[in-house]
Amino acid sequence: MKARSAFCFKSAFSLKSADNMKKSMLPVLVSFTLILTAVSALASPVEVTVQPASQSGKLYSPIAYNLTITNNQGFDDIFQIVYSGDHVEWIMPGMIAKKVHAWSSEETEIVFYPTGASKGIYDFEASVNSLRYPDVKASAKFSLDIAYDFNVKSFSSSVSGNTVNFNAVMQTPEEKILNGAFSLRDSSGNTIGSVPFTETVNGEKAITGSLTPDEKLLAGTYTSSISIGNEMTVFYTFSIQPVRSISQKVEETSNGFSKDVMVSITNEGNVIEKDYLLQQKIPLDPMTGMMTKPAGNCRDEGGVMICNYLVGEIKPGATAHVTYTLSYWPAFNGYIILTVIVISMVLFSFLRVTNPRILKRHSSRGEDSHNIFIQVTNPFFHRLNDVVVRDCVSPLAQVLHDEIESTRPVIRKLEDGGTELIWKLGEMKPREERILQYKVRSLVHGSLKMPGAHLRFTTGKGEKKMKLASNGITLG
Repeated sequence: MKARSAFCFKSAFSLKSADNMKKSMLPVLVSFTLILTAVSALASPVEVTVQPASQSGKLYSPIAYNLTITNNQGFDDIFQIVYSGDHVEWIMPGMIAKKVHAWSSEETEIVFYPTGASKGIYDFEASVNSLRYPDVKASAKFSLDIAYDFNVKSFSSSVSGNTVNFNAVMQTPEEKILNGAFSLRDSSGNTIGSVPFTETVNGEKAITGSLTPDEKLLAGTYTSSISIGNEMTVFYTFSIQPVRSISQKVEETSNGFSKDVMVSITNEGNVIEKDYLLQQKIPLDPMTGMMTKPAGNCRDEGGVMICNYLVGEIKPGATAHVTYTLSYWPAFNGYIILTVIVISMVLFSFLRVTNPRILKRHSSRGEDSHNIFIQVTNPFFHRLNDVVVRDCVSPLAQVLHDEIESTRPVIRKLEDGGTELIWKLGEMKPREERILQYKVRSLVHGSLKMPGAHLRFTTGKGEKKMKLASNGITLG
Protein backbone atom coordinates (compact mmCIF):
# COMPACT_ATOMS: atom_id res chain seq x y z
CA MET A 1 0.00 0.00 0.00
CA LYS A 2 2.79 2.36 0.75
CA ALA A 3 4.44 1.69 -2.53
CA ARG A 4 1.19 2.26 -4.44
CA SER A 5 0.52 5.37 -2.42
CA ALA A 6 3.96 6.64 -3.22
CA PHE A 7 3.43 5.93 -6.92
CA CYS A 8 0.11 7.69 -6.92
CA PHE A 9 1.64 10.57 -5.15
CA LYS A 10 4.46 10.78 -7.70
CA SER A 11 1.98 10.54 -10.56
CA ALA A 12 -0.16 13.23 -9.13
CA PHE A 13 2.88 15.33 -8.59
CA SER A 14 4.07 14.81 -12.23
CA LEU A 15 0.66 15.71 -13.64
CA LYS A 16 0.51 18.76 -11.52
CA SER A 17 4.06 19.77 -12.52
CA ALA A 18 3.28 19.34 -16.24
CA ASP A 19 0.15 21.37 -15.88
CA ASN A 20 2.05 24.06 -14.04
CA MET A 21 4.75 24.03 -16.79
CA LYS A 22 2.15 24.49 -19.53
CA LYS A 23 0.67 27.38 -17.66
CA SER A 24 4.10 28.97 -17.28
CA MET A 25 4.97 28.49 -21.03
CA LEU A 26 1.69 29.90 -22.28
CA PRO A 27 2.72 33.57 -21.96
CA VAL A 28 6.01 32.79 -23.76
CA LEU A 29 4.20 31.14 -26.68
CA VAL A 30 1.74 34.00 -26.91
CA SER A 31 4.59 36.54 -26.92
CA PHE A 32 6.47 34.61 -29.61
CA THR A 33 3.36 34.48 -31.76
CA LEU A 34 2.82 38.21 -31.34
CA ILE A 35 6.46 38.91 -32.28
CA LEU A 36 6.15 36.79 -35.43
CA THR A 37 2.91 38.57 -36.30
CA ALA A 38 4.54 42.00 -35.76
CA VAL A 39 7.60 41.05 -37.82
CA SER A 40 5.34 39.73 -40.56
CA ALA A 41 3.35 42.97 -40.51
CA LEU A 42 6.49 45.12 -40.78
CA ALA A 43 8.27 43.10 -43.49
CA SER A 44 7.34 43.34 -47.19
CA PRO A 45 5.56 40.29 -48.58
CA VAL A 46 8.55 39.69 -50.85
CA GLU A 47 12.10 41.07 -50.85
CA VAL A 48 14.79 40.84 -53.51
CA THR A 49 18.54 41.60 -53.38
CA VAL A 50 21.33 41.39 -55.98
CA GLN A 51 24.91 40.81 -54.87
CA PRO A 52 27.25 42.39 -55.61
CA ALA A 53 25.35 45.63 -56.24
CA SER A 54 28.12 46.78 -58.58
CA GLN A 55 31.03 45.08 -60.25
CA SER A 56 33.46 45.45 -63.16
CA GLY A 57 33.87 43.19 -66.14
CA LYS A 58 35.21 42.87 -69.65
CA LEU A 59 33.61 42.47 -73.04
CA TYR A 60 33.14 38.85 -74.17
CA SER A 61 33.65 37.52 -70.63
CA PRO A 62 30.93 36.07 -68.34
CA ILE A 63 30.00 38.11 -65.26
CA ALA A 64 27.81 36.58 -62.50
CA TYR A 65 25.48 38.07 -59.86
CA ASN A 66 23.45 36.33 -57.11
CA LEU A 67 19.75 37.10 -56.96
CA THR A 68 18.03 36.34 -53.63
CA ILE A 69 14.22 36.23 -53.27
CA THR A 70 12.75 36.22 -49.73
CA ASN A 71 9.12 35.16 -49.25
CA ASN A 72 7.73 36.81 -46.09
CA GLN A 73 4.29 35.31 -46.61
CA GLY A 74 2.74 32.44 -44.66
CA PHE A 75 2.35 30.30 -47.76
CA ASP A 76 4.46 29.00 -50.64
CA ASP A 77 4.53 31.21 -53.74
CA ILE A 78 6.04 31.37 -57.23
CA PHE A 79 7.69 34.63 -58.31
CA GLN A 80 8.28 35.80 -61.89
CA ILE A 81 11.70 37.38 -62.56
CA VAL A 82 12.02 40.29 -65.07
CA TYR A 83 15.15 42.31 -65.93
CA SER A 84 15.42 45.84 -67.38
CA GLY A 85 18.34 48.10 -68.29
CA ASP A 86 20.59 49.39 -71.04
CA HIS A 87 21.67 46.00 -72.44
CA VAL A 88 19.31 43.26 -71.24
CA GLU A 89 20.37 41.30 -74.33
CA TRP A 90 23.63 40.57 -72.44
CA ILE A 91 21.78 38.45 -69.86
CA MET A 92 22.24 34.73 -70.53
CA PRO A 93 19.08 32.56 -70.53
CA GLY A 94 18.26 31.55 -66.96
CA MET A 95 15.51 31.23 -64.43
CA ILE A 96 12.38 33.23 -65.30
CA ALA A 97 10.30 32.08 -62.31
CA LYS A 98 11.27 30.77 -58.86
CA LYS A 99 9.28 28.90 -56.20
CA VAL A 100 9.97 30.07 -52.64
CA HIS A 101 8.51 28.39 -49.56
CA ALA A 102 6.77 30.38 -46.83
CA TRP A 103 9.12 32.31 -44.58
CA SER A 104 12.10 31.23 -46.77
CA SER A 105 14.67 32.58 -49.24
CA GLU A 106 15.93 31.15 -52.52
CA GLU A 107 18.94 32.14 -54.65
CA THR A 108 19.46 32.08 -58.41
CA GLU A 109 22.37 33.20 -60.56
CA ILE A 110 22.30 36.03 -63.15
CA VAL A 111 25.02 35.68 -65.80
CA PHE A 112 25.96 38.53 -68.17
CA TYR A 113 27.95 38.10 -71.36
CA PRO A 114 28.72 41.63 -72.73
CA THR A 115 29.22 41.85 -76.50
CA GLY A 116 29.75 44.51 -79.16
CA ALA A 117 31.77 47.70 -78.62
CA SER A 118 29.69 49.20 -75.79
CA LYS A 119 31.79 50.37 -72.88
CA GLY A 120 30.85 52.30 -69.77
CA ILE A 121 28.73 51.96 -66.64
CA TYR A 122 25.31 50.40 -67.25
CA ASP A 123 22.42 50.27 -64.79
CA PHE A 124 20.05 47.31 -64.48
CA GLU A 125 17.05 46.38 -62.36
CA ALA A 126 15.75 42.97 -61.31
CA SER A 127 12.01 42.86 -60.54
CA VAL A 128 9.98 39.97 -59.08
CA ASN A 129 6.23 39.66 -58.71
CA SER A 130 3.96 36.97 -57.29
CA LEU A 131 2.13 34.87 -59.84
CA ARG A 132 -0.53 34.24 -57.19
CA TYR A 133 -0.98 37.87 -56.20
CA PRO A 134 0.43 40.16 -59.01
CA ASP A 135 0.36 43.21 -56.73
CA VAL A 136 2.97 41.57 -54.50
CA LYS A 137 6.25 42.70 -56.05
CA ALA A 138 9.75 44.03 -55.29
CA SER A 139 12.86 45.12 -57.20
CA ALA A 140 16.59 45.73 -56.75
CA LYS A 141 19.03 47.81 -58.77
CA PHE A 142 22.58 46.88 -59.69
CA SER A 143 25.22 48.06 -62.18
CA LEU A 144 27.92 46.71 -64.48
CA ASP A 145 31.11 48.61 -65.31
CA ILE A 146 32.69 47.64 -68.65
CA ALA A 147 36.24 49.01 -68.84
CA TYR A 148 36.28 52.10 -71.11
CA ASP A 149 38.34 55.17 -72.10
CA PHE A 150 35.24 57.33 -72.62
CA ASN A 151 31.52 56.82 -73.09
CA VAL A 152 28.42 58.77 -74.11
CA LYS A 153 26.12 58.04 -71.17
CA SER A 154 23.18 59.99 -72.64
CA PHE A 155 22.46 62.21 -75.65
CA SER A 156 19.39 64.17 -76.75
CA SER A 157 18.36 67.25 -78.76
CA SER A 158 15.63 69.86 -78.50
CA VAL A 159 14.40 72.75 -80.67
CA SER A 160 13.74 76.32 -79.57
CA GLY A 161 12.60 78.60 -82.38
CA ASN A 162 15.10 77.98 -85.18
CA THR A 163 17.86 76.80 -82.84
CA VAL A 164 18.70 73.15 -82.15
CA ASN A 165 20.18 72.46 -78.70
CA PHE A 166 22.42 69.43 -78.11
CA ASN A 167 22.75 67.84 -74.64
CA ALA A 168 25.17 65.01 -73.85
CA VAL A 169 26.61 63.42 -70.68
CA MET A 170 30.12 62.04 -71.14
CA GLN A 171 31.96 59.53 -68.92
CA THR A 172 35.68 58.89 -68.49
CA PRO A 173 37.42 56.71 -65.84
CA GLU A 174 40.12 59.35 -65.50
CA GLU A 175 40.82 62.86 -66.77
CA LYS A 176 40.74 62.94 -70.57
CA ILE A 177 40.47 65.62 -73.29
CA LEU A 178 37.68 64.81 -75.75
CA ASN A 179 37.54 66.34 -79.23
CA GLY A 180 34.19 65.90 -80.96
CA ALA A 181 31.32 67.54 -82.78
CA PHE A 182 27.53 67.80 -82.73
CA SER A 183 25.85 67.45 -86.15
CA LEU A 184 22.36 67.82 -87.60
CA ARG A 185 20.88 66.13 -90.70
CA ASP A 186 17.48 66.34 -92.37
CA SER A 187 15.27 63.41 -93.35
CA SER A 188 17.08 63.13 -96.71
CA GLY A 189 20.46 62.72 -95.00
CA ASN A 190 21.72 66.17 -95.95
CA THR A 191 23.98 67.77 -93.33
CA ILE A 192 22.52 71.08 -92.13
CA GLY A 193 25.47 72.03 -89.90
CA SER A 194 27.86 70.91 -87.18
CA VAL A 195 29.29 72.35 -83.95
CA PRO A 196 32.79 71.17 -82.84
CA PHE A 197 33.81 71.04 -79.17
CA THR A 198 36.84 70.26 -76.98
CA GLU A 199 36.12 69.29 -73.36
CA THR A 200 38.17 67.96 -70.43
CA VAL A 201 36.21 65.20 -68.68
CA ASN A 202 37.01 63.36 -65.43
CA GLY A 203 34.14 61.09 -64.37
CA GLU A 204 30.83 62.44 -65.66
CA LYS A 205 30.35 65.82 -67.37
CA ALA A 206 27.45 67.44 -69.24
CA ILE A 207 28.42 68.87 -72.65
CA THR A 208 26.04 71.17 -74.53
CA GLY A 209 26.00 72.97 -77.87
CA SER A 210 23.57 74.74 -80.18
CA LEU A 211 23.13 75.27 -83.92
CA THR A 212 21.11 78.01 -85.66
CA PRO A 213 20.91 77.31 -89.44
CA ASP A 214 20.89 80.17 -91.97
CA GLU A 215 17.56 78.97 -93.37
CA LYS A 216 14.51 78.28 -91.24
CA LEU A 217 14.05 74.64 -90.27
CA LEU A 218 11.11 73.02 -92.04
CA ALA A 219 8.63 70.70 -90.37
CA GLY A 220 9.79 67.08 -90.52
CA THR A 221 12.12 64.48 -88.98
CA TYR A 222 15.74 65.30 -88.13
CA THR A 223 18.69 63.28 -86.83
CA SER A 224 21.29 64.79 -84.51
CA SER A 225 24.53 63.08 -83.56
CA ILE A 226 27.56 63.40 -81.30
CA SER A 227 30.86 62.08 -82.62
CA ILE A 228 34.14 61.63 -80.75
CA GLY A 229 36.78 61.49 -83.46
CA ASN A 230 36.34 58.32 -85.50
CA GLU A 231 35.83 56.17 -82.39
CA MET A 232 32.19 56.69 -81.39
CA THR A 233 29.01 58.22 -82.83
CA VAL A 234 25.63 58.31 -81.08
CA PHE A 235 22.41 59.38 -82.85
CA TYR A 236 19.14 60.95 -81.70
CA THR A 237 16.02 61.38 -83.85
CA PHE A 238 13.37 64.05 -83.25
CA SER A 239 10.54 65.75 -85.14
CA ILE A 240 9.53 69.37 -85.71
CA GLN A 241 5.76 69.79 -85.90
CA PRO A 242 4.22 71.93 -88.71
CA VAL A 243 3.52 75.57 -87.85
CA ARG A 244 1.65 77.80 -90.32
CA SER A 245 1.95 81.54 -89.80
CA ILE A 246 1.65 84.36 -92.35
CA SER A 247 2.10 88.07 -91.61
CA GLN A 248 1.31 91.01 -93.91
CA LYS A 249 2.72 94.52 -94.02
CA VAL A 250 1.28 97.29 -96.21
CA GLU A 251 3.41 100.24 -97.40
CA GLU A 252 1.89 103.15 -99.35
CA THR A 253 3.72 105.84 -101.33
CA SER A 254 1.78 108.85 -102.64
CA ASN A 255 2.76 110.33 -106.03
CA GLY A 256 0.44 113.27 -106.54
CA PHE A 257 -2.51 111.86 -108.44
CA SER A 258 -1.64 108.23 -107.67
CA LYS A 259 -0.64 106.01 -104.80
CA ASP A 260 1.71 103.01 -104.98
CA VAL A 261 0.80 100.18 -102.63
CA MET A 262 3.15 97.30 -101.72
CA VAL A 263 1.94 94.38 -99.60
CA SER A 264 4.77 92.33 -98.04
CA ILE A 265 3.76 88.73 -97.23
CA THR A 266 6.17 86.96 -94.82
CA ASN A 267 6.06 83.24 -94.06
CA GLU A 268 6.83 83.04 -90.35
CA GLY A 269 5.93 79.34 -90.11
CA ASN A 270 8.00 76.25 -90.98
CA VAL A 271 5.91 74.98 -93.92
CA ILE A 272 6.32 76.08 -97.56
CA GLU A 273 3.21 78.05 -98.55
CA LYS A 274 2.07 77.31 -102.12
CA ASP A 275 -0.52 79.27 -104.12
CA TYR A 276 -1.13 81.75 -101.31
CA LEU A 277 -4.17 83.92 -102.07
CA LEU A 278 -4.05 87.61 -101.16
CA GLN A 279 -7.33 89.52 -101.46
CA GLN A 280 -7.41 93.33 -101.46
CA LYS A 281 -10.60 95.43 -101.17
CA ILE A 282 -10.54 99.09 -102.29
CA PRO A 283 -13.64 101.31 -102.02
CA LEU A 284 -14.61 103.05 -105.26
CA ASP A 285 -15.77 106.59 -104.47
CA PRO A 286 -15.60 109.99 -106.26
CA MET A 287 -11.96 110.29 -105.17
CA THR A 288 -11.01 106.93 -106.66
CA GLY A 289 -10.22 106.59 -110.32
CA MET A 290 -8.81 103.29 -111.43
CA MET A 291 -6.50 100.63 -110.18
CA THR A 292 -3.78 99.03 -112.25
CA LYS A 293 -3.95 95.25 -112.01
CA PRO A 294 -3.29 92.06 -113.93
CA ALA A 295 -6.19 91.38 -116.30
CA GLY A 296 -9.07 89.37 -114.89
CA ASN A 297 -8.13 89.30 -111.21
CA CYS A 298 -10.37 92.17 -110.01
CA ARG A 299 -14.12 92.66 -109.87
CA ASP A 300 -16.48 95.45 -108.79
CA GLU A 301 -18.96 94.42 -106.12
CA GLY A 302 -21.29 97.18 -104.91
CA GLY A 303 -18.77 100.00 -105.28
CA VAL A 304 -15.86 97.95 -103.86
CA MET A 305 -13.01 96.76 -106.07
CA ILE A 306 -12.02 93.23 -104.96
CA CYS A 307 -8.72 92.00 -106.35
CA ASN A 308 -7.20 88.53 -105.88
CA TYR A 309 -3.45 87.98 -106.16
CA LEU A 310 -2.05 84.44 -106.23
CA VAL A 311 1.50 84.09 -104.89
CA GLY A 312 3.09 80.88 -106.17
CA GLU A 313 5.44 79.83 -103.36
CA ILE A 314 6.78 81.37 -100.14
CA LYS A 315 9.50 79.48 -98.27
CA PRO A 316 9.73 79.71 -94.45
CA GLY A 317 11.42 82.97 -93.49
CA ALA A 318 10.99 84.40 -97.02
CA THR A 319 8.92 87.44 -98.05
CA ALA A 320 6.89 87.87 -101.24
CA HIS A 321 5.65 91.25 -102.50
CA VAL A 322 2.42 92.24 -104.26
CA THR A 323 2.31 95.78 -105.68
CA TYR A 324 -0.39 97.82 -107.38
CA THR A 325 -1.11 101.49 -108.12
CA LEU A 326 -4.23 103.37 -107.12
CA SER A 327 -4.95 106.51 -109.16
CA TYR A 328 -7.23 109.22 -107.77
CA TRP A 329 -8.09 112.90 -108.31
CA PRO A 330 -10.20 115.63 -106.64
CA ALA A 331 -13.91 115.49 -107.36
CA PHE A 332 -14.11 119.06 -108.75
CA ASN A 333 -11.91 118.33 -111.79
CA GLY A 334 -12.61 114.60 -112.03
CA TYR A 335 -15.10 115.02 -114.86
CA ILE A 336 -12.70 117.20 -116.86
CA ILE A 337 -9.94 114.65 -116.60
CA LEU A 338 -12.41 111.86 -117.36
CA THR A 339 -13.53 113.73 -120.50
CA VAL A 340 -9.92 114.17 -121.61
CA ILE A 341 -9.33 110.49 -121.07
CA VAL A 342 -12.43 109.54 -123.06
CA ILE A 343 -11.46 111.84 -125.96
CA SER A 344 -7.90 110.53 -125.90
CA MET A 345 -9.14 106.96 -125.96
CA VAL A 346 -11.46 107.73 -128.91
CA LEU A 347 -8.61 109.36 -130.86
CA PHE A 348 -6.28 106.53 -129.99
CA SER A 349 -8.86 103.96 -131.08
CA PHE A 350 -9.49 105.85 -134.35
CA LEU A 351 -5.79 106.05 -135.12
CA ARG A 352 -5.33 102.44 -134.18
CA VAL A 353 -8.20 101.37 -136.43
CA THR A 354 -7.05 103.42 -139.43
CA ASN A 355 -3.31 102.75 -139.16
CA PRO A 356 -1.58 99.65 -140.53
CA ARG A 357 -0.91 97.08 -137.84
CA ILE A 358 0.73 93.71 -137.26
CA LEU A 359 -0.44 91.10 -134.76
CA LYS A 360 1.31 87.92 -133.67
CA ARG A 361 -0.43 84.98 -132.01
CA HIS A 362 -0.05 81.23 -131.67
CA SER A 363 -1.88 77.95 -130.99
CA SER A 364 -0.58 74.67 -129.58
CA ARG A 365 -0.49 71.53 -131.74
CA GLY A 366 0.78 69.25 -129.01
CA GLU A 367 3.09 69.30 -126.02
CA ASP A 368 6.04 70.89 -127.88
CA SER A 369 4.62 71.92 -131.31
CA HIS A 370 3.03 75.30 -132.03
CA ASN A 371 1.43 77.19 -134.93
CA ILE A 372 2.63 80.79 -135.26
CA PHE A 373 0.33 83.29 -137.03
CA ILE A 374 1.29 86.80 -138.15
CA GLN A 375 -1.63 89.01 -139.22
CA VAL A 376 -0.80 92.10 -141.32
CA THR A 377 -3.71 94.52 -141.85
CA ASN A 378 -3.88 97.68 -143.97
CA PRO A 379 -7.01 99.64 -142.96
CA PHE A 380 -5.18 102.68 -144.27
CA PHE A 381 -6.63 104.69 -147.19
CA HIS A 382 -3.41 104.42 -149.19
CA ARG A 383 -1.50 101.58 -150.67
CA LEU A 384 1.46 100.13 -148.79
CA ASN A 385 4.53 99.59 -150.93
CA ASP A 386 7.64 97.45 -150.39
CA VAL A 387 5.95 95.54 -147.57
CA VAL A 388 8.45 93.31 -145.73
CA VAL A 389 7.74 91.22 -142.60
CA ARG A 390 10.57 89.90 -140.46
CA ASP A 391 10.28 87.48 -137.52
CA CYS A 392 12.88 85.76 -135.38
CA VAL A 393 12.71 82.33 -133.73
CA SER A 394 14.67 81.56 -130.58
CA PRO A 395 17.61 79.09 -130.74
CA LEU A 396 15.54 76.99 -128.33
CA ALA A 397 12.94 76.26 -131.03
CA GLN A 398 13.09 74.63 -134.48
CA VAL A 399 11.25 75.92 -137.54
CA LEU A 400 9.44 73.11 -139.39
CA HIS A 401 10.30 74.10 -142.99
CA ASP A 402 8.19 71.44 -144.67
CA GLU A 403 4.98 72.44 -142.88
CA ILE A 404 4.72 76.06 -144.03
CA GLU A 405 1.36 76.24 -145.82
CA SER A 406 0.98 79.97 -146.51
CA THR A 407 3.37 82.30 -148.28
CA ARG A 408 6.82 80.81 -147.90
CA PRO A 409 9.43 83.09 -146.36
CA VAL A 410 13.16 83.36 -146.87
CA ILE A 411 14.71 81.45 -143.97
CA ARG A 412 18.25 82.03 -142.74
CA LYS A 413 20.26 81.18 -139.65
CA LEU A 414 21.45 83.91 -137.28
CA GLU A 415 24.82 84.11 -135.54
CA ASP A 416 23.26 83.38 -132.12
CA GLY A 417 21.79 80.10 -133.41
CA GLY A 418 18.29 81.50 -133.96
CA THR A 419 16.31 81.58 -137.18
CA GLU A 420 15.08 84.63 -139.14
CA LEU A 421 12.06 84.45 -141.47
CA ILE A 422 11.55 87.17 -144.10
CA TRP A 423 8.38 87.65 -146.16
CA LYS A 424 8.55 90.14 -149.05
CA LEU A 425 4.88 90.90 -149.65
CA GLY A 426 5.38 93.78 -152.10
CA GLU A 427 2.20 95.87 -152.36
CA MET A 428 -0.85 95.86 -150.07
CA LYS A 429 -4.09 97.53 -151.14
CA PRO A 430 -6.28 99.55 -148.74
CA ARG A 431 -8.28 97.30 -146.38
CA GLU A 432 -6.22 94.31 -147.43
CA GLU A 433 -5.16 91.67 -144.87
CA ARG A 434 -2.48 88.99 -145.06
CA ILE A 435 -2.08 85.95 -142.76
CA LEU A 436 1.40 84.48 -142.53
CA GLN A 437 1.85 81.14 -140.83
CA TYR A 438 4.64 78.77 -139.85
CA LYS A 439 5.20 75.96 -137.35
CA VAL A 440 7.86 75.47 -134.69
CA ARG A 441 8.87 72.73 -132.28
CA SER A 442 10.10 73.77 -128.84
CA LEU A 443 13.40 72.14 -127.88
CA VAL A 444 12.85 72.71 -124.16
CA HIS A 445 10.05 71.96 -121.74
CA GLY A 446 8.28 74.88 -120.09
CA SER A 447 7.65 78.44 -121.22
CA LEU A 448 9.52 79.94 -124.18
CA LYS A 449 9.29 83.64 -124.96
CA MET A 450 9.41 84.85 -128.58
CA PRO A 451 9.84 88.48 -129.61
CA GLY A 452 7.39 90.38 -131.78
CA ALA A 453 7.49 90.44 -135.58
CA HIS A 454 8.42 93.63 -137.52
CA LEU A 455 6.56 95.25 -140.43
CA ARG A 456 8.33 97.63 -142.81
CA PHE A 457 6.67 99.55 -145.67
CA THR A 458 6.58 102.87 -147.57
CA THR A 459 3.58 105.17 -148.18
CA GLY A 460 2.68 108.26 -150.17
CA LYS A 461 4.39 109.99 -153.00
CA GLY A 462 7.36 110.80 -150.84
CA GLU A 463 7.96 107.13 -150.30
CA LYS A 464 8.14 107.67 -146.54
CA LYS A 465 9.53 104.60 -144.81
CA MET A 466 7.66 103.31 -141.77
CA LYS A 467 8.25 100.45 -139.35
CA LEU A 468 5.88 98.70 -136.89
CA ALA A 469 6.34 95.92 -134.34
CA SER A 470 3.84 93.33 -133.13
CA ASN A 471 3.33 91.91 -129.68
CA GLY A 472 5.56 89.15 -128.32
CA ILE A 473 4.22 85.70 -127.41
CA THR A 474 5.03 82.99 -124.91
CA LEU A 475 4.94 79.33 -125.92
CA GLY A 476 4.10 76.68 -123.38
